Amino acid sequence: MPLNYTTDLGRFDLLKNRLALAVRRRIFDLFMQECRPGPDDPVADFGATGHEDHPVHVFFETMYPYPKNLTVIARETEDARWFPERFPGVSFLEADLRSIPVPDGYFHAGLCNAVVEHAGTREEQMALVREVCRVCRRVMFTTPNRWFPVELHTFLPFLHWLPDAQYRTALRLLGRSYFAEVGNLNLLDASSLLGLFPLDRRNRLLKAGFAVARSNLACVSIAPGA
Repeated sequence: MPLNYTTDLGRFDLLKNRLALAVRRRIFDLFMQECRPGPDDPVADFGATGHEDHPVHVFFETMYPYPKNLTVIARETEDARWFPERFPGVSFLEADLRSIPVPDGYFHAGLCNAVVEHAGTREEQMALVREVCRVCRRVMFTTPNRWFPVELHTFLPFLHWLPDAQYRTALRLLGRSYFAEVGNLNLLDASSLLGLFPLDRRNRLLKAGFAVARSNLACVSIAPGA
């Protein structure tokens, strides 16, 4: 079964997903603008979810115009092997993003959307980012902004601004033990996200005026010579 990454809001889940889809459509537009993939360029969706119940979970595959050169990469736990059947032409690769079985620079471009905050400690997050960068010449990462007033996995306001140990204790007291584990949720701000990337690449945080920057962060990383 695919993992759940946000709190079940009951009857408000539909509204939550509609808002998330609007944000992700803007993320897709930004990816196309920044990474500029062509019809023959190999492109990857790094860290797809196995959920199928709402278009928000498959926004990239739905919108990407060149499916025959798109590879969806997901962990075994996501049970996401159905992607090629639902999206003809798309390839599927089952892999941990810390160990991707393709050569250096294999992909021209890729998107890793809302994945890194679930990768564990800062050291584990860095390992994931650097492995994705190894196999991808141009890649865009996104993650919720720790300084946005509402935390976008628990939907609790302001609590995530507490020091880390106090925040995790409060989550357990409120019955959010899953998100209290650093392996399941480790939020980032702009400086901590930027600090995960290899220094030999061109790494750029997107301008603060970007429409979703209040709630989400994005960083584009480009390999030397790309």
